[in-house]
Amino acid sequence: MGVFNKITATFQESRQFLKKSLEEYILFSSEAKQLTLKKPIVLLLCQQAESRVEQLISLKPDTDEGLIATIEYNKIQVKLHFTPEKITLNEDCIEGVLSLLKPPQFDTESIVYRYLIAGWKTFLGGKLPNGALPKDVRIENNKVYYTLPRNQLQLLEDFFHSLENGSALITNLKQGDLTIETSVALSWNNFKLKNILQLLNLK
Repeated sequence: MGVFNKITATFQESRQFLKKSLEEYILFSSEAKQLTLKKPIVLLLCQQAESRVEQLISLKPDTDEGLIATIEYNKIQVKLHFTPEKITLNEDCIEGVLSLLKPPQFDTESIVYRYLIAGWKTFLGGKLPNGALPKDVRIENNKVYYTLPRNQLQLLEDFFHSLENGSALITNLKQGDLTIETSVALSWNNFKLKNILQLLNLK
């Protein structure tokens, strides 16, 4: 076997090893243009968002559907239960759409703020003011729209770097697993497997 053929075979074996290491975390169907990220990867994405999104105290998968986010603003904690619907990959940012599964819940230790919340629910109908949300996040009816710099969610970049700008990912999160449908067929070769393994601390 020539040197080039040996290098090619070694590279293919390496990719097969990386693929097998990730199979318990990723379900993949090129025919259905569908990728499912299992709960450990979803938790990692949540941790990335917590560390990079201002005012976001915690972000966790719900046991049944969607995610639960806790945001703190002016000593008031807001709990949002939502499910992701769509992510659009732009050149320098990611635009997302979430659907609220329940009305926002509010909590505070301050008696004064408790009275303000009660009045706010009575007189303003419980609508969350956009100023209470992190930058580049807004709510319209039961939809949450957000924008993040593309380089802030490295894991998504490692999965979808080969997609064209403007590509849309249709998302659904059930029991901690995130299912993503793409507009084009992908293969394992499209993913930066080594980077994903390093982020998951598997290598």
